[in-house]
Amino acid sequence: MFDLPLIKPITLQQAEAAQRRLPSNHPKMAEVEVKIRILASGYKGEKTLNYFLGLLPEKNHHIFQGLRLPARDSFFQMDAHLLSPRLIILLESKNYSGILTLEKHQLTQEINNIKMVYDNPISQVNRHKILLQYFFQKYQIPPIPIETVVVFTKSSAEVKVAQGYQEAEKKICKAGDLLKKIEELEKYYPKDRVDSKTVGKIKRLLLSKHTPYRADFLGSLSINKSDILPGVCCSNCLYMPMEYKKNKWLCPVCLKISKEGSLKAINDFFLLINTSITNSELREFLQLPTRRASSYQLELLNLPSTGTKKGRIYHLPNDFL
Repeated sequence: MFDLPLIKPITLQQAEAAQRRLPSNHPKMAEVEVKIRILASGYKGEKTLNYFLGLLPEKNHHIFQGLRLPARDSFFQMDAHLLSPRLIILLESKNYSGILTLEKHQLTQEINNIKMVYDNPISQVNRHKILLQYFFQKYQIPPIPIETVVVFTKSSAEVKVAQGYQEAEKKICKAGDLLKKIEELEKYYPKDRVDSKTVGKIKRLLLSKHTPYRADFLGSLSINKSDILPGVCCSNCLYMPMEYKKNKWLCPVCLKISKEGSLKAINDFFLLINTSITNSELREFLQLPTRRASSYQLELLNLPSTGTKKGRIYHLPNDFL
């Protein structure tokens, strides 16, 4: 059912890696922590959406979460895309708290006597619908109805709709009402619009064109790569760097021993520094004593590589993060 399952956003993983590897007094640490709060809130909303989508009948739906497709020279990303022979439903989740008021051109949030204004999420998901229609036309996909819904995932939020804004009344729901909303839309389209062969074609097309978003996180905050602290972090007490002894990692503070400490560290390197690495770069980043030790770690990681001998470069696998 989940043809493209939910994963933690790479930008959130990057922010968390930066928090681990920047000095605590770094001038950009506060901005990193704000990024984490915003991204983690959005991810929490997506996980709530994921829970309710998992309750749908498995045989009737193909679900794609975080699907990101090309649109000319750019991309558009959908929180959730439900595909069935009857129709497609695009979902946009918002994990906002407080009093939320939907108006035709904006969404306002009032919390603790502070008012904030955001873009209208209905306009956002409607734009995704138009771009998806263009995408299907390009690849000669037969016409299929596309409906859009904005899902408010914070159960404590109070959602209001401005008087006369009828589109919002039809296109929003709280997460707890999502299954009912999907059922209503499917009743409106009781007959299949495409056959199973076409559904399979659409599924393969979406997966082949999906392009996960990956930003230069450090560059976006004007953080130098040289500010990133090297070494392996202890998973028990968070001390860094652990010491490498006899092919194992030893924490000099809590004395925890780990055989796989390098895995998390190399993941941080791929998230923050580069998507490829050499033996010498690995040795420097993990603070290994010898080239032989770094070669041993690379053998354990079994990364795809190009080149030979000292010119060999190791690359980030598609399923590593």
